[in-house]
Amino acid sequence: MKKINILLLSLSALFAAVACGTREDELSNEQFVGTWDWAATTGGIGNINDTPSSTGIQRTITFTETYIYTVKENGATVSEGTYNLLIEVTPNEHKEKLFIDFSNYPDVFVDGIDSSNLYLGDHSNDGYSYHYKK
Repeated sequence: MKKINILLLSLSALFAAVACGTREDELSNEQFVGTWDWAATTGGIGNINDTPSSTGIQRTITFTETYIYTVKENGATVSEGTYNLLIEVTPNEHKEKLFIDFSNYPDVFVDGIDSSNLYLGDHSNDGYSYHYKK
């Protein structure tokens, strides 16, 4: 009986570890790690189309593998802290999306990411879309 209890306890721990590992893999920050250069902001009520050349602002956002971020504008740090990746439902589209929860910066949802492009959006009516390039 003691061996069966130990076996059941071991299997339960194994299943819990596998389940937790799968969830962490889904929310991995691996694709985000690095420095991203702001390329454009579009949208909003006035349907803006801002770029570094039209605004004179050079913005970067850096994500580390230890979940630290830094936002710089024209070389000066404007925000830094920690970030988390969460799956949440967007308030406007009512769809599940990946969100970046910043400790000291407005939260955004991820509209797309690949090896050289990051598309973010805010989750307000007539919100903005942000394009960054690596």
